Amino acid sequence: MQNLPARLALPIKCVVDQEGRLIAADVAIRRLHASNGGRDGGVIAVPGLLDLANLCCQTGLRFERYVYAADKDHDIELWVEAEKKDRNVHLSIIGWQERGTAVLSASPFRTRAGQHVVRNAPQSMQISRSGVVLSASRALLENFGNEFVAYAFDEHFDLIDHPAGFEALLRAPGDIPERVRVRNRSTDVELTALVDLKKSDTEPVVGVHLVFLFPEALPTVGSGTNAEEKHANAGMGLGRHFANAVRQPLGRILANAETIGSELNGPILEQYSSYAKDIASAAKHLSELVGDLEDLDAIDRPEFKVAREPVELGDIARRVSGLLALKAADHQITLISPDEDIKCVVVGEFRRVLQIVLNLVGNAIRYSPGGTRIQIIINPTAATISVEDEGPGIPEEDRERVFTKFERLGRSGDGGSGLGLYISRKLARAMGGELSIETGSAGGARFTLNLPIA
Repeated sequence: MQNLPARLALPIKCVVDQEGRLIAADVAIRRLHASNGGRDGGVIAVPGLLDLANLCCQTGLRFERYVYAADKDHDIELWVEAEKKDRNVHLSIIGWQERGTAVLSASPFRTRAGQHVVRNAPQSMQISRSGVVLSASRALLENFGNEFVAYAFDEHFDLIDHPAGFEALLRAPGDIPERVRVRNRSTDVELTALVDLKKSDTEPVVGVHLVFLFPEALPTVGSGTNAEEKHANAGMGLGRHFANAVRQPLGRILANAETIGSELNGPILEQYSSYAKDIASAAKHLSELVGDLEDLDAIDRPEFKVAREPVELGDIARRVSGLLALKAADHQITLISPDEDIKCVVVGEFRRVLQIVLNLVGNAIRYSPGGTRIQIIINPTAATISVEDEGPGIPEEDRERVFTKFERLGRSGDGGSGLGLYISRKLARAMGGELSIETGSAGGARFTLNLPIA
């Protein structure tokens, strides 16, 4: 799962009706709508927001996801919450990040203590009509402290193109630009900020929401970037971006293929039914690969963390057995779970432990011959859960290789991605445990996950 971005100090909101028309919006959304050819009262002209609003309206469910947009100069990445209220959909943008042609400072803001502001976390502040900073996003507060909240913006920052200051600028709302260039006085660093005006029924402007736009500065080959900077740039979002782009079309392919293959809409020729089942199988494989890439992106980020909660390994084993029993039966494999009276409570994150064990059992099913057994074994004393198969096993010289990224030991066409074991070990270590491999009692592979005991 991907990590959620830090929230802006103030969400940027809009309301869309059942026909997709933009019926109310903050200034930043209206500008984005207009830059994409939208008109007042017309259908919202940002395709990603329109798709999300339609989905929310049709299902009545609440959604949170990335949406990609653009204006004439920038590609824009938005993190959006969507919720249906009465007959309309309310969209709240809590993250806004731009990449494009604007030339911005390559250096982030820096505190007086010399700490860097986190580059990829949305950073914003809310400023009153009198120019006082009312609130700021968590990323700014963690790096600057509270020293500028409740103080005048002009005490700490300069508006480069408006030397009279913020209070003077807000007196003429018709002349306020879409973006302003800001200089931090303590460090002399310059950045650009998106201006989102806040209005009321009686006042043309009651304040402003500044969203700082950080460029994505990737090192070039031979630039001398040190190891610490390379580590900080790990997990820049490729898996997440790819997942968001392909998950919906893959879901449609899978749903349609399964509908055709199962002949829910009426009988079809047997060969077409077979084709549809092949398409559904391929779509499932691609969907699993998308999930692996998304997890890979998440765990390679420096800020990746897991929860610490009690996890009962017997419950994990029973859930995995229930989820994969049919798959094992399709391969003529017997899946053996531990007795229900065996309990072992460890410390970890439930869904991550479940993910690891599902991957281990899924691999065992994939690579074991028919007519064999797979056992899920719990050792309460050692606080471990093991998956043991009766397959060909893994040679000792290859046992560490299987935990490396994209390593498949020469196998092809088996539906694997070469990422599952790499991700599983990274997750195990993130929870303070370990994932290891040895020869099983029947000569196959035995993977063992151990975690801190509760």
